[in-house]
Amino acid sequence: MPDTENRMDLHTYKKEVDDGLQRLVEIMPVYEELQYFEKCVRNHYLTDFERNQSTLVVIGSNIPEELVLISGKMPYWILGGSRASSMWADDMVPRDTDPVSRSGLGYILSGFAWNALILIPLVSDSTRKLAYILKSRGYKVQTCHFPPVKDEQSYLEWRRQYEVCRDAISLHLKRPMTNRSLRKSQAQILTAKRQIQAFRHISQDKLSGVIRMFVLGSYYCTADLSEWCSRLRSLTERLRREPKIQKDERGSVLLLGSPIYFPNYKVPFLIEEAGLTLCDQIDYTTLSMQGGFREEYLSGVNEADIFYKSDASSAYVKNDALYERVEKLLTEQRIDGVVYHVLKGQIEYDFELERFEELFEKWDIPVFRLETDYNYQDIEQLRVRMEAFSEILNQRRYRKGRVAV
Repeated sequence: MPDTENRMDLHTYKKEVDDGLQRLVEIMPVYEELQYFEKCVRNHYLTDFERNQSTLVVIGSNIPEELVLISGKMPYWILGGSRASSMWADDMVPRDTDPVSRSGLGYILSGFAWNALILIPLVSDSTRKLAYILKSRGYKVQTCHFPPVKDEQSYLEWRRQYEVCRDAISLHLKRPMTNRSLRKSQAQILTAKRQIQAFRHISQDKLSGVIRMFVLGSYYCTADLSEWCSRLRSLTERLRREPKIQKDERGSVLLLGSPIYFPNYKVPFLIEEAGLTLCDQIDYTTLSMQGGFREEYLSGVNEADIFYKSDASSAYVKNDALYERVEKLLTEQRIDGVVYHVLKGQIEYDFELERFEELFEKWDIPVFRLETDYNYQDIEQLRVRMEAFSEILNQRRYRKGRVAV
């Protein structure tokens, strides 16, 4: 039975989503193509929790997509960006639980996933405890363990985990997961990721960083991936014809660390309000969306191998896939500074910080570590610090003779 004793404050939740969407709409260009993505996100987050009974529910973004698309329909992705839904789990977890895990658990306790198979990648202590809580409540849960290092032994364990997850999904759907059906879902994902790459390239100097984040994040909100790809293609073609944003006098900032999910966009909003340009956001969710899926999938190379090689989840002691992507980005874009975002409770990202600081020091790029949660009580304090960081970047660019401030 669903957790009927868990009383949800839907008014607060809906207001949080509506306010986030309204703020984004206010800064969006008046493009007809963008309306689809706003509607897509709205329908996803404001779903009827009592009537919407999903077949597959995925916590996070670390489960190989070809497995969850095998049913021909998009699963319900729960990334965990809502402060309101995190309060639905108040009685279930300690106060210092990281907000992403709290928010994800709150969504599940709303009851719409009672008949679903819930797929949980075990990438941290929080996700392990989340899986335990849901199992003890009677939910149908399938976990997928991610080893802390990538070596020959852990690779074999990953292959076993992949097959176990594949069999569990097949059993839940009551249909065999054939190679033909896998190839079909792989081809669909490859089409989407090609389109994502095209959009990222074209939109770089055409849309603000926050709007680009929003559009790409809607990938996890659509119920029809083919239509989403078509709409993104139309938006990309529209942007090809648009002039570039004049931003030469603004510091260009890279956002790293804990992933940021709608509707909690306070950090990217602060970056742009401080007079900075959010040039890119890199974390394991954005990398899962953009890459790790290439034509090798369709040429007989084992899909589990490619996913494992490119996976950049927080499970790894040394996140080489993430590090290599950031290192490559430094040769492709102008980056004046880095905002390293850490959500309270997600200490695994702090373990990576020293390594990135050494990398950015070689490139003479300042790093601003920002720790926060989903509450807004610290917003003014963060604003002051962000504006100070912006001033530092402006002074550095002035000394280098880039612009006259």
